[in-house]
Amino acid sequence: MHARFLRRLNADWDRVKEVWEPCMQFFTSSGWSQDESYALCMTAQELLENAVKYGSFDPTRPTIELTIDVKGPDVTIQVLSPTHANPLSLKKLDDTIQWIRGYQSPFEAYVEKLKEVSAQPFVAGESGLGLARVAYEGRCILDFFVDDASSLSISAVYHSAEPQHAKG
Repeated sequence: MHARFLRRLNADWDRVKEVWEPCMQFFTSSGWSQDESYALCMTAQELLENAVKYGSFDPTRPTIELTIDVKGPDVTIQVLSPTHANPLSLKKLDDTIQWIRGYQSPFEAYVEKLKEVSAQPFVAGESGLGLARVAYEGRCILDFFVDDASSLSISAVYHSAEPQHAKG
């Protein structure tokens, strides 16, 4: 089975929230369980929120693109957004992804991030849990790249162990 979900939306918190229901309908109509659909929608939501939070938007490039590709047991969720390609921000993103990968399991990374966050003073919108949550709760492998047009692409890849998704 191959299916694609594509949405282009303005970098706006309300627009990001509006994607949840169509995303959930896409997954459930494609045969994914409620639990998997929820985890994959959460993953899309977290990646979209990061795009709004860290993107570099101007009137000529106000949009974020969400693409979800289902190919058999694999789901790739990709969010493309304009960025200012700030080397420090990109290094922080790379460091975070590499830090998560450095643990034997995403659960360990998530627990460590929870400990780290709980030991810090509260800063609204800056928990740092998003990508660790995607890796653990969404059971996704994270990656990113910046293209020649300074667009940041963050992807999360999920592989289902469910037999109904093994058919291609």
